[in-house]
Amino acid sequence: MHSMFFCTSLHVSRRFYDLCLDHLRSRFVAVPSAAARLSLAMLASAYVGAKATGMTLPSFPDPSLFFVAVVALDLYCRFASPSFVSRAAPIFVYSLIYVVATSLVGIFASYATQRLAMPLQDELFLSLDRWLGVDWLAFAHYVDDRPLLAKWLREAYSSMTMQIIAPVVVLVALERIGELRVYLLAFAIALTATIVIAAVLPASSAVTLVDDSLFHELRFGGRTPLDHLSRLRESAPLNFASSTIGGLLSFPSFHAVVGALTPLSLRTVRPAFYFLCVVDIALMVGTVTEGGHYFVDPIGGVALAYLSYRMAQRIERRRSRSIPCIGDAIGYRAERLMIENAHPSPLCRELER
Repeated sequence: MHSMFFCTSLHVSRRFYDLCLDHLRSRFVAVPSAAARLSLAMLASAYVGAKATGMTLPSFPDPSLFFVAVVALDLYCRFASPSFVSRAAPIFVYSLIYVVATSLVGIFASYATQRLAMPLQDELFLSLDRWLGVDWLAFAHYVDDRPLLAKWLREAYSSMTMQIIAPVVVLVALERIGELRVYLLAFAIALTATIVIAAVLPASSAVTLVDDSLFHELRFGGRTPLDHLSRLRESAPLNFASSTIGGLLSFPSFHAVVGALTPLSLRTVRPAFYFLCVVDIALMVGTVTEGGHYFVDPIGGVALAYLSYRMAQRIERRRSRSIPCIGDAIGYRAERLMIENAHPSPLCRELER
Protein backbone atom coordinates (compact mmCIF):
# COMPACT_ATOMS: atom_id res chain seq x y z
CA MET A 1 0.00 0.00 0.00
CA HIS A 2 2.72 2.43 1.00
CA SER A 3 4.83 1.62 -2.05
CA MET A 4 1.80 2.11 -4.33
CA PHE A 5 1.06 5.49 -2.72
CA PHE A 6 4.73 6.46 -3.10
CA CYS A 7 4.77 5.50 -6.80
CA THR A 8 1.54 7.40 -7.45
CA SER A 9 2.87 10.49 -5.68
CA LEU A 10 6.11 10.26 -7.63
CA HIS A 11 4.20 9.96 -10.92
CA VAL A 12 1.97 12.95 -10.09
CA SER A 13 4.99 15.01 -9.04
CA ARG A 14 6.83 14.13 -12.23
CA ARG A 15 3.79 14.98 -14.32
CA PHE A 16 3.38 18.30 -12.53
CA TYR A 17 7.08 19.04 -13.03
CA ASP A 18 6.80 18.28 -16.77
CA LEU A 19 3.74 20.52 -17.12
CA CYS A 20 5.49 23.40 -15.30
CA LEU A 21 8.61 22.94 -17.40
CA ASP A 22 6.60 22.85 -20.62
CA HIS A 23 4.79 26.01 -19.55
CA LEU A 24 8.03 27.83 -18.75
CA ARG A 25 9.65 26.69 -21.98
CA SER A 26 6.64 27.88 -23.96
CA ARG A 27 6.80 31.27 -22.20
CA PHE A 28 10.58 31.55 -22.55
CA VAL A 29 10.34 30.30 -26.14
CA ALA A 30 12.37 33.31 -27.32
CA VAL A 31 15.23 32.52 -24.91
CA PRO A 32 17.59 29.87 -26.32
CA SER A 33 18.68 27.19 -23.87
CA ALA A 34 22.31 28.05 -24.66
CA ALA A 35 21.69 31.63 -23.51
CA ALA A 36 20.08 30.44 -20.28
CA ARG A 37 23.02 28.11 -19.62
CA LEU A 38 25.50 30.96 -20.15
CA SER A 39 23.64 33.16 -17.68
CA LEU A 40 23.52 30.38 -15.09
CA ALA A 41 27.23 29.66 -15.60
CA MET A 42 28.02 33.35 -15.10
CA LEU A 43 25.96 33.42 -11.92
CA ALA A 44 27.51 30.26 -10.53
CA SER A 45 31.11 31.33 -11.23
CA ALA A 46 30.49 34.81 -9.82
CA TYR A 47 28.88 33.39 -6.69
CA VAL A 48 31.74 30.96 -6.09
CA GLY A 49 34.33 33.69 -6.72
CA ALA A 50 32.59 36.16 -4.42
CA LYS A 51 32.26 33.60 -1.63
CA ALA A 52 35.89 32.54 -1.97
CA THR A 53 37.16 36.13 -1.77
CA GLY A 54 34.74 37.46 0.85
CA MET A 55 32.91 39.88 -1.47
CA THR A 56 29.25 40.73 -0.93
CA LEU A 57 27.09 42.96 -3.09
CA PRO A 58 24.04 44.88 -1.83
CA SER A 59 20.67 43.18 -1.74
CA PHE A 60 18.27 44.19 -4.49
CA PRO A 61 14.66 45.31 -3.92
CA ASP A 62 12.09 42.66 -3.04
CA PRO A 63 10.81 41.28 -6.40
CA SER A 64 7.66 39.62 -4.98
CA LEU A 65 5.28 42.32 -6.27
CA PHE A 66 6.88 42.10 -9.71
CA PHE A 67 6.42 38.32 -9.82
CA VAL A 68 2.76 38.68 -8.81
CA ALA A 69 2.26 41.11 -11.70
CA VAL A 70 3.97 38.71 -14.13
CA VAL A 71 1.78 35.80 -13.00
CA ALA A 72 -1.35 37.95 -13.32
CA LEU A 73 -0.36 38.97 -16.85
CA ASP A 74 0.37 35.36 -17.73
CA LEU A 75 -3.04 34.22 -16.54
CA TYR A 76 -4.76 37.05 -18.38
CA CYS A 77 -3.01 36.22 -21.65
CA ARG A 78 -3.76 32.53 -21.21
CA PHE A 79 -7.51 32.97 -20.82
CA ALA A 80 -8.09 36.22 -22.74
CA SER A 81 -9.73 36.23 -26.15
CA PRO A 82 -7.27 35.72 -29.02
CA SER A 83 -5.45 38.91 -29.98
CA PHE A 84 -2.03 40.24 -30.80
CA VAL A 85 -1.59 41.38 -27.18
CA SER A 86 -2.38 37.95 -25.72
CA ARG A 87 0.14 36.38 -28.11
CA ALA A 88 2.97 38.89 -27.82
CA ALA A 89 2.77 40.16 -24.23
CA PRO A 90 4.06 36.96 -22.52
CA ILE A 91 6.95 36.65 -24.95
CA PHE A 92 7.89 40.29 -24.43
CA VAL A 93 7.67 40.11 -20.63
CA TYR A 94 9.64 36.88 -20.29
CA SER A 95 12.29 38.01 -22.78
CA LEU A 96 12.64 41.27 -20.86
CA ILE A 97 12.96 39.33 -17.60
CA TYR A 98 15.81 37.36 -19.14
CA VAL A 99 17.62 40.51 -20.35
CA VAL A 100 17.30 42.27 -16.99
CA ALA A 101 18.31 39.19 -14.99
CA THR A 102 21.32 38.52 -17.24
CA SER A 103 22.42 42.15 -17.01
CA LEU A 104 22.30 42.02 -13.20
CA VAL A 105 24.23 38.74 -13.24
CA GLY A 106 26.78 40.41 -15.52
CA ILE A 107 27.31 43.27 -13.04
CA PHE A 108 27.80 40.74 -10.24
CA ALA A 109 30.21 38.68 -12.37
CA SER A 110 32.23 41.71 -13.49
CA TYR A 111 32.88 42.65 -9.86
CA ALA A 112 33.63 39.08 -8.77
CA THR A 113 36.10 38.42 -11.60
CA GLN A 114 38.04 41.61 -10.86
CA ARG A 115 38.94 40.00 -7.53
CA LEU A 116 41.44 37.94 -9.55
CA ALA A 117 43.61 41.10 -9.55
CA MET A 118 45.34 40.38 -12.85
CA PRO A 119 48.02 42.96 -13.85
CA LEU A 120 46.59 46.21 -15.23
CA GLN A 121 47.13 46.57 -18.98
CA ASP A 122 46.90 50.36 -19.42
CA GLU A 123 50.36 50.51 -21.02
CA LEU A 124 49.30 47.89 -23.57
CA PHE A 125 46.17 49.80 -24.56
CA LEU A 126 48.09 53.10 -24.68
CA SER A 127 50.62 51.55 -27.03
CA LEU A 128 47.81 50.20 -29.23
CA ASP A 129 46.28 53.68 -29.39
CA ARG A 130 49.66 55.10 -30.44
CA TRP A 131 49.96 52.36 -33.06
CA LEU A 132 46.57 53.46 -34.40
CA GLY A 133 47.93 57.00 -34.57
CA VAL A 134 45.42 58.59 -32.17
CA ASP A 135 45.95 60.88 -29.19
CA TRP A 136 43.30 60.43 -26.48
CA LEU A 137 44.06 63.68 -24.65
CA ALA A 138 44.04 65.83 -27.79
CA PHE A 139 40.74 64.28 -28.93
CA ALA A 140 39.13 64.77 -25.52
CA HIS A 141 40.10 68.46 -25.53
CA TYR A 142 38.74 68.80 -29.08
CA VAL A 143 35.32 67.51 -27.97
CA ASP A 144 35.45 69.50 -24.71
CA ASP A 145 35.83 72.74 -26.70
CA ARG A 146 32.55 72.04 -28.55
CA PRO A 147 29.65 71.96 -26.05
CA LEU A 148 26.99 70.83 -28.52
CA LEU A 149 29.12 67.92 -29.71
CA ALA A 150 29.93 66.93 -26.12
CA LYS A 151 26.23 66.98 -25.20
CA TRP A 152 25.25 64.90 -28.24
CA LEU A 153 27.91 62.30 -27.47
CA ARG A 154 26.80 62.20 -23.83
CA GLU A 155 23.16 61.59 -24.80
CA ALA A 156 24.14 58.85 -27.25
CA TYR A 157 26.38 57.21 -24.67
CA SER A 158 23.57 57.17 -22.10
CA SER A 159 21.22 55.39 -24.53
CA MET A 160 22.76 51.96 -23.88
CA THR A 161 19.98 50.71 -21.60
CA MET A 162 17.27 51.63 -24.10
CA GLN A 163 19.25 50.02 -26.91
CA ILE A 164 19.51 46.75 -25.00
CA ILE A 165 15.72 46.65 -24.70
CA ALA A 166 14.94 47.99 -28.21
CA PRO A 167 15.42 44.71 -30.13
CA VAL A 168 13.10 42.92 -27.70
CA VAL A 169 10.38 45.53 -28.22
CA VAL A 170 10.71 45.73 -32.01
CA LEU A 171 11.14 42.03 -32.76
CA VAL A 172 8.26 41.01 -30.49
CA ALA A 173 6.05 43.67 -32.09
CA LEU A 174 6.92 42.25 -35.52
CA GLU A 175 6.61 38.68 -34.19
CA ARG A 176 10.05 37.70 -35.44
CA ILE A 177 10.80 35.05 -32.84
CA GLY A 178 13.77 33.60 -34.69
CA GLU A 179 15.61 36.93 -34.89
CA LEU A 180 14.81 37.61 -31.23
CA ARG A 181 16.33 34.26 -30.21
CA VAL A 182 19.52 35.12 -32.10
CA TYR A 183 19.71 38.53 -30.42
CA LEU A 184 19.26 37.16 -26.90
CA LEU A 185 21.87 34.46 -27.46
CA ALA A 186 24.32 36.96 -28.99
CA PHE A 187 23.75 39.29 -26.02
CA ALA A 188 24.57 36.47 -23.56
CA ILE A 189 27.67 35.41 -25.53
CA ALA A 190 28.97 38.98 -25.84
CA LEU A 191 28.38 39.80 -22.16
CA THR A 192 30.10 36.62 -21.00
CA ALA A 193 33.07 37.17 -23.32
CA THR A 194 33.39 40.82 -22.27
CA ILE A 195 33.55 39.89 -18.59
CA VAL A 196 36.13 37.15 -19.20
CA ILE A 197 38.37 39.35 -21.36
CA ALA A 198 38.11 42.28 -18.92
CA ALA A 199 39.11 39.96 -16.07
CA VAL A 200 42.21 38.75 -17.94
CA LEU A 201 43.10 42.19 -19.38
CA PRO A 202 41.89 44.72 -16.78
CA ALA A 203 42.61 48.44 -17.13
CA SER A 204 41.83 51.60 -15.21
CA SER A 205 40.76 53.53 -18.39
CA ALA A 206 42.41 56.45 -20.16
CA VAL A 207 40.78 59.26 -18.17
CA THR A 208 42.51 58.13 -14.98
CA LEU A 209 45.85 59.17 -16.50
CA VAL A 210 44.92 62.86 -16.65
CA ASP A 211 43.40 65.51 -14.40
CA ASP A 212 39.70 65.67 -15.30
CA SER A 213 39.45 69.16 -13.76
CA LEU A 214 41.08 70.39 -16.99
CA PHE A 215 37.82 69.69 -18.83
CA HIS A 216 34.69 71.85 -18.73
CA GLU A 217 32.07 70.00 -20.78
CA LEU A 218 33.13 66.37 -20.47
CA ARG A 219 31.83 64.68 -17.33
CA PHE A 220 33.28 61.18 -17.83
CA GLY A 221 30.15 59.65 -16.31
CA GLY A 222 31.02 56.16 -17.54
CA ARG A 223 34.59 55.97 -16.37
CA THR A 224 35.82 53.17 -14.13
CA PRO A 225 35.58 54.12 -10.43
CA LEU A 226 39.21 53.87 -9.35
CA ASP A 227 38.37 53.42 -5.68
CA HIS A 228 36.16 50.44 -6.58
CA LEU A 229 38.85 48.89 -8.72
CA SER A 230 41.57 49.29 -6.10
CA ARG A 231 39.33 47.88 -3.34
CA LEU A 232 38.31 44.94 -5.53
CA ARG A 233 41.93 44.10 -6.23
CA GLU A 234 42.73 43.89 -2.51
CA SER A 235 42.46 40.52 -0.78
CA ALA A 236 40.44 41.84 2.19
CA PRO A 237 36.69 41.09 2.50
CA LEU A 238 34.56 43.62 0.67
CA ASN A 239 30.98 44.88 0.89
CA PHE A 240 29.56 47.41 -1.57
CA ALA A 241 26.60 49.69 -0.99
CA SER A 242 24.02 49.81 -3.79
CA SER A 243 24.73 53.49 -4.45
CA THR A 244 28.38 52.77 -5.30
CA ILE A 245 27.88 50.15 -8.01
CA GLY A 246 29.47 51.30 -11.27
CA GLY A 247 30.93 49.97 -14.51
CA LEU A 248 34.32 48.24 -14.38
CA LEU A 249 34.80 46.93 -17.92
CA SER A 250 37.44 48.77 -19.94
CA PHE A 251 38.44 46.45 -22.79
CA PRO A 252 36.34 45.62 -24.67
CA SER A 253 33.79 48.40 -24.20
CA PHE A 254 30.37 46.89 -23.52
CA HIS A 255 28.76 50.17 -24.64
CA ALA A 256 30.36 49.53 -28.02
CA VAL A 257 29.17 45.92 -27.94
CA VAL A 258 25.58 47.11 -27.49
CA GLY A 259 26.06 49.90 -30.04
CA ALA A 260 27.01 47.32 -32.67
CA LEU A 261 24.75 44.43 -31.62
CA THR A 262 21.50 46.44 -31.57
CA PRO A 263 21.61 47.74 -35.17
CA LEU A 264 22.96 44.38 -36.32
CA SER A 265 19.91 42.66 -34.81
CA LEU A 266 17.52 45.22 -36.36
CA ARG A 267 19.19 45.53 -39.76
CA THR A 268 16.10 44.14 -41.52
CA VAL A 269 13.93 46.87 -39.96
CA ARG A 270 15.26 49.65 -42.17
CA PRO A 271 13.91 52.81 -40.45
CA ALA A 272 15.16 51.64 -37.05
CA PHE A 273 18.48 50.48 -38.54
CA TYR A 274 19.27 53.83 -40.18
CA PHE A 275 18.35 55.75 -37.03
CA LEU A 276 20.47 53.44 -34.87
CA CYS A 277 23.46 53.78 -37.18
CA VAL A 278 23.47 57.56 -36.61
CA VAL A 279 23.02 57.23 -32.84
CA ASP A 280 25.56 54.43 -32.47
CA ILE A 281 28.31 56.21 -34.37
CA ALA A 282 27.96 58.90 -31.72
CA LEU A 283 27.83 56.22 -29.01
CA MET A 284 31.13 54.73 -30.23
CA VAL A 285 32.78 58.14 -30.09
CA GLY A 286 31.15 58.78 -26.72
CA THR A 287 32.81 55.69 -25.25
CA VAL A 288 36.14 57.46 -25.75
CA THR A 289 35.06 60.79 -24.27
CA GLU A 290 32.16 60.27 -21.86
CA GLY A 291 33.25 56.75 -20.98
CA GLY A 292 36.94 57.58 -20.74
CA HIS A 293 37.89 54.51 -22.81
CA TYR A 294 40.99 53.99 -24.91
CA PHE A 295 40.32 54.09 -28.67
CA VAL A 296 41.01 50.39 -28.92
CA ASP A 297 38.17 49.58 -26.47
CA PRO A 298 35.22 50.37 -28.80
CA ILE A 299 37.05 48.70 -31.69
CA GLY A 300 37.29 45.53 -29.62
CA GLY A 301 33.64 45.90 -28.62
CA VAL A 302 32.44 46.11 -32.23
CA ALA A 303 34.50 43.08 -33.24
CA LEU A 304 33.16 41.08 -30.28
CA ALA A 305 29.56 42.04 -31.07
CA TYR A 306 29.92 40.86 -34.68
CA LEU A 307 31.56 37.57 -33.70
CA SER A 308 28.93 36.94 -31.00
CA TYR A 309 26.10 37.58 -33.44
CA ARG A 310 27.56 35.28 -36.06
CA MET A 311 28.10 32.57 -33.45
CA ALA A 312 24.50 32.93 -32.25
CA GLN A 313 23.23 32.66 -35.81
CA ARG A 314 25.22 29.49 -36.35
CA ILE A 315 24.00 27.90 -33.12
CA GLU A 316 20.37 28.72 -33.93
CA ARG A 317 20.67 27.41 -37.49
CA ARG A 318 22.13 24.16 -36.21
CA ARG A 319 19.32 23.91 -33.66
CA SER A 320 16.61 24.49 -36.26
CA ARG A 321 18.07 21.72 -38.43
CA SER A 322 18.50 19.24 -35.57
CA ILE A 323 15.08 19.60 -33.87
CA PRO A 324 13.05 17.68 -36.51
CA CYS A 325 15.67 14.90 -36.51
CA ILE A 326 16.56 14.56 -32.86
CA GLY A 327 13.29 15.62 -31.29
CA ASP A 328 14.73 17.61 -28.35
CA ALA A 329 11.88 16.17 -26.30
CA ILE A 330 11.02 19.02 -23.96
CA GLY A 331 11.93 22.04 -26.07
CA TYR A 332 10.29 20.74 -29.22
CA ARG A 333 7.13 19.79 -27.34
CA ALA A 334 6.98 23.28 -25.85
CA GLU A 335 7.27 24.88 -29.27
CA ARG A 336 4.59 22.61 -30.69
CA LEU A 337 2.30 23.58 -27.80
CA MET A 338 2.97 27.21 -28.61
CA ILE A 339 1.96 26.63 -32.22
CA GLU A 340 -1.11 24.55 -31.44
CA ASN A 341 -2.49 26.78 -28.67
CA ALA A 342 -1.82 30.14 -30.27
CA HIS A 343 -3.81 31.46 -33.19
CA PRO A 344 -2.20 31.63 -36.62
CA SER A 345 0.31 34.46 -36.79
CA PRO A 346 3.75 35.24 -38.23
CA LEU A 347 5.11 34.08 -34.88
CA CYS A 348 3.66 30.59 -35.32
CA ARG A 349 4.80 30.36 -38.93
CA GLU A 350 8.34 31.20 -37.89
CA LEU A 351 8.28 28.58 -35.13
CA GLU A 352 7.14 25.98 -37.65
CA ARG A 353 10.24 26.49 -39.80
